[in-house]
Amino acid sequence: MLHQARRLTPRWTRGFYGPVQKHIEERLQSELQPLHLEVKNESHGRKSDESHFHVLVVSKAFDGLKPLQRHRLVNGLFTAEDGSLKFHSLRITAKTPAMWEQDPSVAARPKCTGKGDGRV
Repeated sequence: MLHQARRLTPRWTRGFYGPVQKHIEERLQSELQPLHLEVKNESHGRKSDESHFHVLVVSKAFDGLKPLQRHRLVNGLFTAEDGSLKFHSLRITAKTPAMWEQDPSVAARPKCTGKGDGRV
């Protein structure tokens, strides 16, 4: 059974909940009205950097859309007119309610090289 959308704060964030994460959650809630939503700060080093995020969003808005269309819909909520993000990385898991009921798993995050975010 699907749960109402909620904000989950993983233990490893050590309680930090910053303005970028809040913005991501609020925008997804208002635009997609998800049945399930998780936004995780996967930033390297200090969590307060708020540079890398993973969103898991389950929404009826994805019904009939191919995977690339679902990703573009989510990504489009956070890109500026020039196509840039306000943060370095957004990993997206976007599922329809039927997909989520069938398989609630999420792929493991890939290792980030740090290229392009000023660390390398």
